[in-house]
Amino acid sequence: MTMIMTTELFKMTEETTIQNGVETKEVTQLETIIKDDNGNEIGRLHVNKWGANFNLNNGNMDVQAISEGILGLLISTEDETIQ
Repeated sequence: MTMIMTTELFKMTEETTIQNGVETKEVTQLETIIKDDNGNEIGRLHVNKWGANFNLNNGNMDVQAISEGILGLLISTEDETIQ
């Protein structure tokens, strides 16, 4: 069985700097909720300027489906970044 995972942006932190009269905004932190195909939260992904971590809620999960879903998210994000 394949689980379709979705994400929802929970929190985004931006840092604004002004240098030589030019304002620049940079995203310094993101927290994303990972949901299962029923819309239930199954974990969170937290990324900031220094690193990243994620956690999955304990429970009765299809471990292989979760692993494949997370890899799919990471690979698709990596592909978008490279292009």
